[in-house]
Amino acid sequence: MVKPLTNPFVDGPVPLGTLVTTAGRRITSQLDEGLRAAGFPDVRAAHAPLFMAVDADGTNVTTLASRTRMTKQAVGELIRYLDDRGYLRAAADPRDKRVRLVRLTERGWAALEAGQRVVADFDTWLAGELGADEVTRLRAALELIAGTGAAGPAGDQVSGRSAR
Repeated sequence: MVKPLTNPFVDGPVPLGTLVTTAGRRITSQLDEGLRAAGFPDVRAAHAPLFMAVDADGTNVTTLASRTRMTKQAVGELIRYLDDRGYLRAAADPRDKRVRLVRLTERGWAALEAGQRVVADFDTWLAGELGADEVTRLRAALELIAGTGAAGPAGDQVSGRSAR
C-alpha cells in the first residue's frame, strides 16, 4: 500500500524561519528605500553591519570581521566598495603600521544617521503595533535565535558592542 503524499505546510502555520526571513526583507527594503531617498543610492542594507561595527575613533579589519560575523575577505570587499564611494577611509593605524584602521568619513556618518532614522521609524511603528513590552520580548527572542544576545554563543555583537 502506497502512502498518499501530503504537504504539511499547505494547511499549517507559516514556519517561523519563513516569518523571520520575511520580516528581515521588509526592514531591508525599507532601509534601502530610506537610504536612497536620503541621497545615498549606493549604500544598501547589506552594508549596515559594517557601518554598525565601526567605532568613532576607527576599528581594525580583524575586529570588524568578528563584529559582523564575516570573513576578513568579505569585510575587505565592503571596505573597498565604501571607501571608493567616500563613506569610509582605511589607512594604516598610527600605532601599528601593519594594521589597517577603518573610519567613517563625514559622508559615512551622514549615511549612518539616515539609516538609523529608518530603523528608529520601524521600531516606533512596531512598538505602536505591538506595544513596547512586546517589542522588548521579541528583541530578546530574536537575539536568542540569532545568537547575538547576552546569553548567546556569539561573544562580540553584530552591533559591535559586547554584552557585559
